[in-house]
Amino acid sequence: MKAKAYRIPLRIVFYKEGAAWVAHCLEFDLCGDGKTRRNALVSLSDAIAVQVKFSVKNGNLKNLFSPAPSDVQAMFFSGKSTGEGEIELKIEKIKGVVFEDQEYRDYLGGRSSLGSDLLPA
Repeated sequence: MKAKAYRIPLRIVFYKEGAAWVAHCLEFDLCGDGKTRRNALVSLSDAIAVQVKFSVKNGNLKNLFSPAPSDVQAMFFSGKSTGEGEIELKIEKIKGVVFEDQEYRDYLGGRSSLGSDLLPA
């Protein structure tokens, strides 16, 4: 019997830290950074590939399924969509894992202002 693949949707929130863009993946609590959103996404792609390959190779699902904390989740859900096809995560194929349904949002408040701008007064 053929083993089933994990089908993992990916949600990425972009935010600024100083002059750098950060791309933060909600499913893995991994980040990439760079001068542009695209550079941050390339860095994040590399981090996800390393994490997933290592987790699958070693059968460590706890390491694989480690979601981002609630403050980062709130940034994503209060952010604005980056637009279809404008930017896309590129990860090499990993046996047993399929990345699907990628969604990207910009959170422009900055992580330091988190909380003060999320809930009504």
